[in-house]
Amino acid sequence: MTTTASKPQTGQQVIEAMYRHWENKWYPNFAFDQRAIFYKDDQVSREETWQEIYSYPANLHIRFDGFETGNGVIYNQDTVYTFKEGQLMNKQYSIHPLVLLSFDVYFYDPAATIRKAEELNFDLSQLTEANWKGRAAYVVGTTDPNDQSRSQFWVDKEHLYVLRILTNNKGVARDVEMNNYQEIEGNMVATEIVFKNDGQLFLREEYYNISFPEKIDPNWFDPKQFSTTNWK
Repeated sequence: MTTTASKPQTGQQVIEAMYRHWENKWYPNFAFDQRAIFYKDDQVSREETWQEIYSYPANLHIRFDGFETGNGVIYNQDTVYTFKEGQLMNKQYSIHPLVLLSFDVYFYDPAATIRKAEELNFDLSQLTEANWKGRAAYVVGTTDPNDQSRSQFWVDKEHLYVLRILTNNKGVARDVEMNNYQEIEGNMVATEIVFKNDGQLFLREEYYNISFPEKIDPNWFDPKQFSTTNWK
């Protein structure tokens, strides 16, 4: 007797479907360079080159404009460490929504992702459907896809990867788009990320020099090793 997967009725079930679909198929390590293009009043205000590396679970290291500047951040197990000129400037608890819903969701037990998503104020009892740039999507966190006051994430119905994440924090509505998915070395990668605050474009990221390292040095995500870390 065969059965087909039932259509998700809740956000929890969408997360479970994402996990099942990509279990043992998503890439645990991901390295890339990016053009970080900043905007003000719809005009480019500056550009930088960043280096980034991710490793499951919940590890992300970003260097701003090269390793030699000493500027960057480390996300390590839901704590973010901010550095300037090699010195630790700030440390605080922070779940990174993009890391959780673009990467960790495919590795964590779904119960862990659900718990973290709820902590980020996604109402997983709310679910609807909409179209996003020609793709049918599940919309988790609201029953009205036009209501951008509610934190929500949009998931491609066919491929079950995230397309869009909207969060509201301290009165600022942030809208993040995961665009231009491409298959690279057999892996699906969103190669452009667009950030808007209160509807205004402020950052566009373009990924290149993309790779999927087989081995990662855990020291690269150790804040004490920030100044000596270089994975290039």
